[in-house]
Amino acid sequence: MRSVAAIPGGSRLIWNPIHLAPQASKGAEVAAVLVPASGEDLITLDPRKASEKTEWQLPERPQVIALLFGPEGLSDGKIKSLVTHNPELLREMAVYAEQSSEVESLIQQLAAAEQSGSGADAVLKGFASQYGAAAPRLDPKASSDQQAAVLLKALLPASNTFDPLAAHTAQVQQSGGLAGSLAGMFFGNPVALAAGGIALFQNLKTAIFPATEFRSAFVPVSGQSETTLCTKNVAPPASKTRTGYLWAYRVPQVTRPGVSIEGTPHLPLGSKSAVAIKIGEGSTSKNLGLARDWRLTPVGGGASTTVAVQVASAGSLEIDVSNAKLAAGDYQLSATWDWDALPVAGVLHLHPSGDYSRAILDRGERDKLIEGSGTVTVKLSATDFEFLEKTALEPSAGNGKGEEISFTLPKGKRAGPQDSVVVNINTAKRGSYRLLLVQSGGATGEVPVTILPPNPKISNLPVRLNAGDERETIHLEGEGLERIQSVVSDVGTISGAPNKHGWSGEVGLNAGVAKGQKYALVLKVSGLETPIRVPDAIEIVGPRPAIRSVQRSVPATLGITLAADELPAGNAAGLALTVDHLNSRARPKVELGCENGEPRQHLTLSPGESSGGASLSFAGPGALFLSIDAGTVGYVGCRLTATVIVDPEGRSDAFVLGRVIRVPRLDKFTLTTEKAGDSSYAGIVEGHDLDVIEKAGWDADNGVPVESIPVPNPGDSSRQTLRVVLPWPAPAPHAPLYVWLRGETNGRSTTVTY
Repeated sequence: MRSVAAIPGGSRLIWNPIHLAPQASKGAEVAAVLVPASGEDLITLDPRKASEKTEWQLPERPQVIALLFGPEGLSDGKIKSLVTHNPELLREMAVYAEQSSEVESLIQQLAAAEQSGSGADAVLKGFASQYGAAAPRLDPKASSDQQAAVLLKALLPASNTFDPLAAHTAQVQQSGGLAGSLAGMFFGNPVALAAGGIALFQNLKTAIFPATEFRSAFVPVSGQSETTLCTKNVAPPASKTRTGYLWAYRVPQVTRPGVSIEGTPHLPLGSKSAVAIKIGEGSTSKNLGLARDWRLTPVGGGASTTVAVQVASAGSLEIDVSNAKLAAGDYQLSATWDWDALPVAGVLHLHPSGDYSRAILDRGERDKLIEGSGTVTVKLSATDFEFLEKTALEPSAGNGKGEEISFTLPKGKRAGPQDSVVVNINTAKRGSYRLLLVQSGGATGEVPVTILPPNPKISNLPVRLNAGDERETIHLEGEGLERIQSVVSDVGTISGAPNKHGWSGEVGLNAGVAKGQKYALVLKVSGLETPIRVPDAIEIVGPRPAIRSVQRSVPATLGITLAADELPAGNAAGLALTVDHLNSRARPKVELGCENGEPRQHLTLSPGESSGGASLSFAGPGALFLSIDAGTVGYVGCRLTATVIVDPEGRSDAFVLGRVIRVPRLDKFTLTTEKAGDSSYAGIVEGHDLDVIEKAGWDADNGVPVESIPVPNPGDSSRQTLRVVLPWPAPAPHAPLYVWLRGETNGRSTTVTY
């Protein structure tokens, strides 16, 4: 009866008992009282046996129907007396029944929410919208009883009248949950919440007549076809007093509403969805709760499928297809309104939820995630995102707090299949993350993302290569170069690897490379999908300078023969350099060093400059003249090198100018009459740096070891004398002296004679 919106006159009211309480005797009876819609006098329907199926035909359209149950029978006279002496009783009972129905519905929803572990907020919002009340804000720290009192006062402000047949002495139930506290507050103490519905046991204790005690009865909202009448199992009434139970129901008398779907809703299969609706004038969302047997029928034809539908708010329905076996497609929603069909205008488009395990970042999108780039938009694809509800980013290691992030769908949420979505990611901190995707129904997926370090930056650009060279070394300097895996360019084939100073390698130049051309470098970088292109990173310049030859000149006053490549330390030498590719406008520099070790000092000269006792000058086209004491740059044994540097052509190969050597300066040789053996005489050599002399003789092959050490001259310590022994006779009159420098195998001729 409670599932119909209007009961016309002539309808049959059927009593079909499924189970009677043990207290009911064989003489238990049931009767009905009607408040006719016409407003005329109450109509009483005769009592019938409660244990048997029976029916009454309603003479008029009822406004209120009251059912009376007497476990020990009913007195027809007392029934008439009850309604005659209390003409407003049934209307009050109907109002109370309507309130209790609302509270029953709310309690059932709260109990279900408590059992599932979900919060009460959604239940309260839906109930408030359905019944036109404001959802109260509950203090989660307050007790369940305090929350129930606030809730009851807000949702049903007139409910303090409670039961019209009961004394207002009921106490609030002490229950562990909000649903139990609310039930006890409204219906009295105690109230039990039964599975499959709510059994409301009411403390009803008003004796209307001395021999009959009427108690209110209530119906749990169980969603089943049968109706359960419940009341408190109180102590038996006084002797010779019969108990009767009265249940009243206000018939809604609501006409079938016109309902249409707003917009073009797209719903996910396998979950709940809220759908905006429009209800015709004269109807409300609350009235729509009387519709039943909701179903979806394919637009193209086919069998209908039952679905769970309830009023979610004043302008929406919650459609639950989680337990319905439906295929993707377009459907028409309809229901049953009393004995007629209730079509809902509009079409529902059902789609399968997206498989977020397939979601990926589009190619190149990962390359946007560079630390310090601010909030970056990246695009995901490869599945349907139309039902995406939430996105969040959390560290993969799980040691950080996740952060919800915003996203944008091409058409908007639930606007039809959409194979891409754009999410906004904050790149403040590098690392590995999980991009969480949550869609309607709670299904989740995740996409691994990495916020990369800043991209490599090259600081020594452009790199200049010389036309005419087949192979050249290439060196890159900057930050993050250790992430470079390979380098490619149209200039030629490049190989190399990172090192502690940057990135170094070699390039084999392609044929046809000419001065003035510029080329890009393409860097394959670890973590990036797309290589980084560095435009104009290579510039082709003219040929490098090249030292073709060198001419040497040394002082003739040394008094000793020098090899062609020897540069005496402590003495200035002149070096004439012939340099190829040295144009007249160039401002070259000459860098001096040692080929085979660390120099005494690094020295760089430009034409017209003097430094450290050395000087450089132009000697004509392609010619430079260097004057230098080689000993100021290199130690003895240093192979002195020169490198010509011209901007922008670069550096020449190092060219060996000569070998730094320490030689004596011989001023005078005297052969004395001091005999040293049978056929040898002593001689005295005068000069400088005589300590380097190891042997002395008359030719380059036969030398006599020098056993003495140099003796400094008084007053001039740089001038020395050295005693040597020579065989006699000499090979020729005034024969020149030969000396051996330490470590040498052949003697050197000198300009001194005896």
